[in-house]
Amino acid sequence: MGSKEPRIEILIVGAGLAGLFCALECKRRGFAPIVLESRDIVQSVGVYLQVGPRRYLVNRIAGDFITLGPTAVRAFKNWPTLYDAFHKAAYDANFYYHKQHGEVGAGPRKVAESFGWSIIRPDLHKMLMDTVLANDIEVRYLQHVIEFLETPDKGGVRLSDGEILYADLVIAADGIRSKSWTVVTGEEPKTYSSGSAIFRCAFPTSLAMKIPSLREKWDISTHGETMHFFIGSVSHGFVLIGKEKTCWGWMHRDDETTSTESWSAKLSSETALQQLDGEGEWSSEYRAVIDATPPNSLIHWRLVWRDLHKDWVSPKGRVVQIGDAAHAFLPTSATGGTQALEDAVSLPCCLRMAIDQKGLDGVPTATRVHNTLRLDRVSFIQQIGFKRRHAYYNLDWEAVKKDPSIVASEPAKWQYEHDPEKYATDRFEECCNCLMTGKVFKNTNVPEHYTFEPWTIKDLEAGTKLE
Repeated sequence: MGSKEPRIEILIVGAGLAGLFCALECKRRGFAPIVLESRDIVQSVGVYLQVGPRRYLVNRIAGDFITLGPTAVRAFKNWPTLYDAFHKAAYDANFYYHKQHGEVGAGPRKVAESFGWSIIRPDLHKMLMDTVLANDIEVRYLQHVIEFLETPDKGGVRLSDGEILYADLVIAADGIRSKSWTVVTGEEPKTYSSGSAIFRCAFPTSLAMKIPSLREKWDISTHGETMHFFIGSVSHGFVLIGKEKTCWGWMHRDDETTSTESWSAKLSSETALQQLDGEGEWSSEYRAVIDATPPNSLIHWRLVWRDLHKDWVSPKGRVVQIGDAAHAFLPTSATGGTQALEDAVSLPCCLRMAIDQKGLDGVPTATRVHNTLRLDRVSFIQQIGFKRRHAYYNLDWEAVKKDPSIVASEPAKWQYEHDPEKYATDRFEECCNCLMTGKVFKNTNVPEHYTFEPWTIKDLEAGTKLE
């Protein structure tokens, strides 16, 4: 990278996990990223919740925990403060798998490091935001993007107040409802209801431990940190008891009267318990955790799905989608966050190599190579999540007792040994040549037997893919 290199400006729409980490990786590669976030700073940083005489800092990005696999966490090593903070905050839990009414089917069990590490989602977001700000990356709040644009040499966005911003590249990291599809494919994709929704919440463990039955069975000083899954025939729940925070969730049949596609925290625990009791008898400890939920900290998230889309890049190559904007995952995949962060590593790596070769004219090459390198891997893992959800509700508990790995959802070697930066570096030239010549490019970041085929939701429901 020469000293006379022009300033390479990148707009990143969305200050979620993918957007923030992509901003860091762009900065590391020598670019000038600016993050545009629709929320205000209070929603992004946090507010205080008064519970009795105590005040708790609550990040207004509501939710429970997220699991990041080794492929994502290894990338944090380029940011030592972030890496150390992540491992300090990540859970070290014993896992238990229960039948719906509470009987233990398997556990306690330590999950292998190949599975990854679980962390409270708002805590991870704060770590990323702190790292972004510490590295002098600009974050602009209340920036409501209503349209994505591109010219032959610029990408752009139109804001709700009419202002138009241009940069050398626009990265859409604004989730499944991103408006970037209008410039990428010419039309917004149709979304399908998955038929499921999920309650999710996190709050101080001290509140949960005020309940005698929970203190007796799950006290940290006696049992350490624990993760409990409660699996029924049509829904499943979980509780993660940590030293400082407890979180719970319940993935169940959708109720359109209360579920939304927003992280806004609005609902009460009574709403969740009413729906829970409508699906039979549940563990008394699980119900007690839900009942301990403080006000205004519970969300009800509708899980939507869409057919595979192969193209994440606009025709002129100046707008590119990452994370959920490109590929959404069901929670049962346990890897949506990991794949978003793999995107955030791969794209800036491709940009650096393309710009070193071609200058700013290399931006479209970089985005297309990134799309090609990532598509097959993401497509296969999306299908795993769909198949796993079906398997969850058809468990043979006698088989689980003999082999708990049946329900543990641990990834395969090809998943956890992948290095998205090395892969992009090693395969960039070959992929670039294939795109220029029309030769078929063969990805090696997937199972050896896998051959990519486009799929639809109907295909997955019929069981015609992912043999």
